Amino acid sequence: DGTGSVEGGGASGSPQDLWPLQLLNPNDREQMNVLYGLLGALPHVVQHYLEQLAFPLTMQHQAHKLSANGQDLGSSSLFGCRLGFSGTPSDLLPSDFGRCQYQVGDDAKMLSILTSPTVVSYAFVEHDWSVIG
Repeated sequence: DGTGSVEGGGASGSPQDLWPLQLLNPNDREQMNVLYGLLGALPHVVQHYLEQLAFPLTMQHQAHKLSANGQDLGSSSLFGCRLGFSGTPSDLLPSDFGRCQYQVGDDAKMLSILTSPTVVSYAFVEHDWSVIG
């Protein structure tokens, strides 16, 4: 009938049941529902929509962009109470946390793994060997 409708009132998803691209009408709710049913759960389609349309349009209207690092997230500037901090245990924690509290035996476990022949191996090198080559 030339209106772009799918024969039989709906699309089964086969290529012959789909509208030609030039006949798609974004204002036609039926067409958009069929397309959404076919494409809405495809990860690449969703990613393209978010990255090329939704995020750029939304971010154009934001006066400020939010960014943070581990120091910011672990400090009292954002949160009054912090119960833990994920990451490699070291004294490079956010200063508000104080010194790292190691669990008893952690260093021994780490050394045991790093010296286990099932994990690491060694090889003797020539006397004049150099990292430069």
